[in-house]
Amino acid sequence: MRDALDVLMRSLGFSVQVFSSAESFLKSQRVSRTACLIADVQMPGMTGPDLHQHLVSAGTPIPTIFITAFPDERVRKRALRAGVLGYLTKPFTEDELMSCLRKGLGQPDHGRRSGGA
Repeated sequence: MRDALDVLMRSLGFSVQVFSSAESFLKSQRVSRTACLIADVQMPGMTGPDLHQHLVSAGTPIPTIFITAFPDERVRKRALRAGVLGYLTKPFTEDELMSCLRKGLGQPDHGRRSGGA
């Protein structure tokens, strides 16, 4: 999934950096330069919700989108209350992801774009 998102985001013109874990992202120099973060809810080590809370607590909140293959309504509600932009269940559409990204990047969301996403 990480590789597929990397390819998709690059094909849409985004500058992308992928990480194998939340911890590797936090150790990188990219945290302060990240405009929007896509994180899986369930990752080895620190989970997506834990990462989001860590960033908020550290004073470096980043617009965040969660993706998951294991939807849990309690986790979704908690994440959205904590300020997460989106909670997407795999498989999700490119349009769903782009809608969340536009919100995270402060761009208007005009719905489905012609000719695909």
